Amino acid sequence: MIERMIDRADRAANLRPALGRQTMTRSTLDSGESDQFKLAGSPSHLLHRAEQLASERFTQLVGDTITLRQFTILAAISEQPGLSQSDLGRITGVDRSTLADTMAKMERQGWVLRTPSTSDGRAYSLLLGQAGGTLLSATTQHARAADAAVLDLLTKTKSRSFIGTLTKISKLADAASAKAEREQKKLAKRKARVAGQTKPRGGGRKARG
Repeated sequence: MIERMIDRADRAANLRPALGRQTMTRSTLDSGESDQFKLAGSPSHLLHRAEQLASERFTQLVGDTITLRQFTILAAISEQPGLSQSDLGRITGVDRSTLADTMAKMERQGWVLRTPSTSDGRAYSLLLGQAGGTLLSATTQHARAADAAVLDLLTKTKSRSFIGTLTKISKLADAASAKAEREQKKLAKRKARVAGQTKPRGGGRKARG
């Protein structure tokens, strides 16, 4: 859960243009703080520390058999068998290039299977391989222990509030990412139309020898 939030936050940050006063958030501009960056008050840093705690706990329990990110991928495919790789990236928050490399490794190990999609000839449907299903079952309790390593530090009330806040941020990040993707597609279509309108037509006169 926390790892997904970190990845989504990173992905959303990459959609923003180069930082400048005009692109900074209202909360940053109105903070009234000095120019010195303080890690103790940085949400991104604190989320990363929490993710580190969960990831280290998971590694302590499973060793180097599987990473928390790979577990997340297996869990997502298990929840939605047949989903596309682009949908998997959206759900897990793993960026496209990292996901492609990770999926290639997991496919070689027999953890996941890729079959041609029946609805989109350019896409693949993802399924758990037998080895992946077995591994997911064997490590699920360790993933729960990794989450508990973070949540058990809080009271039950604060744990629920923490999960609720992360869920809200996750949904807002998904919505912002989807909106940016739609805008990029619209821009690409406009550029393609303009390029088609300005492209020189063939059939011109040949130069004389």
